[in-house]
Amino acid sequence: MTQQPVSVDPFLATPFAAAFDWLSRSGLDARQVLWVMPRIETVGSFKRHWAQHHAGLATLGPWVQTADRLSQPAAMGPWLALQADLVGVLRQLPLLGGGSSPSQLWGLAQEYLELALRQVLVQKRNTSALAQYCENNTFAAEEAQVVATLAQTYATELMDLLPKPAEPGGSPPVQVVWFDDGETVPGLWLDLFYPEVPLQVFRLPAIEGPQPWQQLGAKRFNTQPSPLVLQVAPDETTQAQQAAHQILEWLREDPVSEIAVAVLDRLAARRMVGLLAEVGVLVDDRTGWRLSTSNVAGWFDHLLQQFVEQGQLTAIAQPFTGLPLEHLEPWAFGKTGNRYTLAQWAGAFMALFEKYDLDTALQPDEAGQQLLTVLGLMRQVPAQTEFDSHEFLAAWRSWAESQRFRPLDIESPVRMVPLLSTRMRQFRRVLVLGCAQSHFQESPPGLLPPAVAQELGFPGPRLARIQKISALYELLLHSNEVTLVHSAQVAGKSEMLLPELMWLDIVLRDSESHTQHWASLWHHTPSSLEIEVREAPEQALQLTALSNSGSMPDSLRVTALDDWKACRLRFGLKHALPWPPQRDEGAMRYEQLRGVFVHKVLEKTAQHMALPGQPVNQLQAWKQTLLDQAQLVWNTLELDDRATVYPFLKFFDQIVPRLAGKLMERQIQGWQFKGAEQQVEHTLVLQPSGASLALKGRVDRLDTRGGALAISDIKFTNPAVLKKRLADPLSQPQLPAYQAMLNSPGAQLDFLGLHKDKVDWVSFPPLSDEYREQGFQSWGEVLLSELVSELNSFFEGKAVWQANPGDACEYCAVRGVCRPETHPAFHEGMNGEEGDDD
Repeated sequence: MTQQPVSVDPFLATPFAAAFDWLSRSGLDARQVLWVMPRIETVGSFKRHWAQHHAGLATLGPWVQTADRLSQPAAMGPWLALQADLVGVLRQLPLLGGGSSPSQLWGLAQEYLELALRQVLVQKRNTSALAQYCENNTFAAEEAQVVATLAQTYATELMDLLPKPAEPGGSPPVQVVWFDDGETVPGLWLDLFYPEVPLQVFRLPAIEGPQPWQQLGAKRFNTQPSPLVLQVAPDETTQAQQAAHQILEWLREDPVSEIAVAVLDRLAARRMVGLLAEVGVLVDDRTGWRLSTSNVAGWFDHLLQQFVEQGQLTAIAQPFTGLPLEHLEPWAFGKTGNRYTLAQWAGAFMALFEKYDLDTALQPDEAGQQLLTVLGLMRQVPAQTEFDSHEFLAAWRSWAESQRFRPLDIESPVRMVPLLSTRMRQFRRVLVLGCAQSHFQESPPGLLPPAVAQELGFPGPRLARIQKISALYELLLHSNEVTLVHSAQVAGKSEMLLPELMWLDIVLRDSESHTQHWASLWHHTPSSLEIEVREAPEQALQLTALSNSGSMPDSLRVTALDDWKACRLRFGLKHALPWPPQRDEGAMRYEQLRGVFVHKVLEKTAQHMALPGQPVNQLQAWKQTLLDQAQLVWNTLELDDRATVYPFLKFFDQIVPRLAGKLMERQIQGWQFKGAEQQVEHTLVLQPSGASLALKGRVDRLDTRGGALAISDIKFTNPAVLKKRLADPLSQPQLPAYQAMLNSPGAQLDFLGLHKDKVDWVSFPPLSDEYREQGFQSWGEVLLSELVSELNSFFEGKAVWQANPGDACEYCAVRGVCRPETHPAFHEGMNGEEGDDD
């Protein structure tokens, strides 16, 4: 029974004060109340507020649960046992396990188990979300079935892994008080364990829209002025320097005052910690590092790697001193290649540690204690699934990557905490490290769409963002002194300030700030960090052809024309000199396999629907054919290729209805499929020299309608973006090239854009009057005319090619050589269009 929720106004009362006032009016005994809070860090603040509010006149029982603990398994040993069993099952399933590495299998098992645990948690609500998702998503069916089967098969074990209530005195609570920040897990947990207990909810503020930021601006700068400072650094290095500088300034004022560093940018945090260490200031890091980053984890990983490669250990160094063990006898476990259970592997390594006193050396270290703990847990795992040495190494790496630790021996007034851990807490001095929009963007869980994820108790991307925004808002509202440090760019790319902070900046502008980039009321640039740098003139990288026609290739691919249009320097380095390959071309990349898969599915679908008697005017027939052909193409792929292209299958499944509609529309318009993946070749005669080279390509799709021909190219790009690009048709040279190579000046040129938001055909515009007046009949003729003239000038040494900075630079292998970032045109051209081409 939920009593009327109370929405807490952050300007009128803190959530604790509102709850304590309600409790005093209710007449309840505080020792019979269960308090549910967002995070474990809130508990200390809660107890302090309780003591202040009641002045020692009331006793508070230790009866608190936190949402972050409720979403974790209660015991690691049984969890490892389930994970080991599941890895054994997954490696037998071709669709899910085939082609996956041992590490990927352990990651899959972890994700499936987390979903199954949520499924058990929501069973009281009889949710059908997972079953519906399984029904409507062909390629996710086996995935969803695994989760559903896990939840059913291991229902008892998973139920035991749910965090259980701790009930002082063995009696259930008389009342539950829940400080709700939007997480669904506490509600699910309370439904399961305390469905009949009265529930009073205090809803923490969910900050959305500009109005709260207007109120915040008035509160901080008008009603109760207190220092709130924004510092914008030009790059990551300066950002870390500014953060360290601010902390040192606060420490000079008060060496023992606690300083909270709310971390959103982990890279900046690491750099800041290093800078402070150089001047003797240690940082108490409470953000929780991954265990895999610790020295102990690296030492044990190296030990296992040596064992995997050699089948034995012939040299072991001490974990902290690096000194070799004396009198070490060569050590091996069983026969090379044999499989053993987790318990047997862990027992063998624990015995090795004990024999050479390595356990004694590891024990004083926090990460060392965690390593010994997990080996001890593994040694007790009853799972009978057996693993070889490679798989045991993968098991260790998966666990080390999933676990967090923090050194406990650092006593410092400077404490780094996650932003969400600052909620419902007040600080005197706070540094917020990282304020970019990207720091507040969240991704949904990998296996499920947001709606289903939220049904299973995950917050979802929108709610996760609101939680972070709300935590930042409360931090700015209630803390005494706050400095926000933002880097204007990261890794050479612009980083936009969080829009909500830009709203606040607008609120704070006065008449003197209208012409400035930031409001002077809060923006501050530390003068001591400003370094004057004299700009030196730069010489652009240029490319000249080799003598004696040494640069001219025998042939040129049509795909190379994209580079030619984007940047002549890039084209010359890659296709004329050529530039050495920048990646291993042996195995096909995801983008290539994605293209192969879609091209083959569309070709097979077109061939099938062209057969006599097919219901070409029925959308369901097109949809079913696409799904059937996708399954057939999938079955022909090698296991490694399946593993590589597997992430695309969910996307393809989602766009099938829209894709089927566009293919049917094409058929209704009278176009008949003629061919796909057709090889074409044309001899380019350079003018005026008469030298020749072969232009080769492969057309994605050809359609005919009477005597008319349509040439199509498949793009994994939003059709809206393709339409923008066709404002300059020659910037997309492949289709015009095929038009000229097929000697079909009247051919229609079409893109088929495939994107998560839209699927559509996008046609080239008619040839412009300007070119028609010059005697050209098609875009293809214009393109080849430019191509044969420019290639001739370059290969004869009459032209010099240099960089053309723009959006083409973003993924260019040559960028590290020509360094276009300093050119103004580079920043103008980086327009951030979404979608990747194939």
